[in-house]
Amino acid sequence: MTDQDKQSAAQPVLDLSKAPMPNVKTLKARYNLFGQFGKFVAFNLRIMKMVLSGGGH
Repeated sequence: MTDQDKQSAAQPVLDLSKAPMPNVKTLKARYNLFGQFGKFVAFNLRIMKMVLSGGGH
């Protein structure tokens, strides 16, 4: 066996055949740039609020 074969044999196999697939609505939400930008801004504002409020113990 080569090193490549040993490394690939040591990798665990993950069965994703029973994993849920996203529906059309979920996929459209993931690809919507305006929605993603809104989530990005909201997340950053939440983090900034936490950082600014956490300074005074």
